[in-house]
Amino acid sequence: MDDNTFECPNCGARSYPEMMRCPQCGHNMYPEDEPEVSPARATETEGWRTVIGAGVIGWIVASGSAILIHYIVAVFISPSHLGGLGITVLLSSGPLSALAGGYLCAVIARQRRELLGGIIGVLTLPVSVLLTTHWFEVTLDLLLKPVILVAAALTILAGVGGGWLNAKLAEGSEWKEKWRVRGWEDLLYQDLLRKVRFNGSIADRLIEYERKQDPQASRLKLIQNAIERWYRDNR
Repeated sequence: MDDNTFECPNCGARSYPEMMRCPQCGHNMYPEDEPEVSPARATETEGWRTVIGAGVIGWIVASGSAILIHYIVAVFISPSHLGGLGITVLLSSGPLSALAGGYLCAVIARQRRELLGGIIGVLTLPVSVLLTTHWFEVTLDLLLKPVILVAAALTILAGVGGGWLNAKLAEGSEWKEKWRVRGWEDLLYQDLLRKVRFNGSIADRLIEYERKQDPQASRLKLIQNAIERWYRDNR
């Protein structure tokens, strides 16, 4: 068997990449009519799992950061000697924690970054209130004080800011990655074309076949898979 032939998976007869069906048994070499499992529902489910998982991790990080800040302050300062500086540090714990949690959540989810960051900010508020009970008696009057309301608003905005910051940083990295990937795509596609004797329609069919096997794969990955399958079939 030479380098331009491969075995039919059905009967083992020798075939060429240009042949759509096996010359021996008529097996479809690039099946297009096979029943497909719709990827839409699976993709949507996986997307929600990612979002929920990212939200949980972001909230854990935000809560942990707030707890850490309060713990550090408590090590050095007692509630009776808190003072203005201590109060300022404690009030800043919410926004700083929400910023960190919102950013990490956006890193994982990679979608709806600002919205998820805002949700992290909102979820950080109850943790901040709970931690405040170590320092003060939490009453409705205390929660409605302007400084507390401002701190709460800043916590939510900081969560949104964390998602926004990740989005801005991702834009630059995605732009660079796009050009890098596009260069590899062109090189690998040219390699695939050489393997199928520069028949563009066959190369595209091979890529589309790989897309059916892995609908979520990038074009770069599909071309790589098509080349790997060509090597396996032509050994």
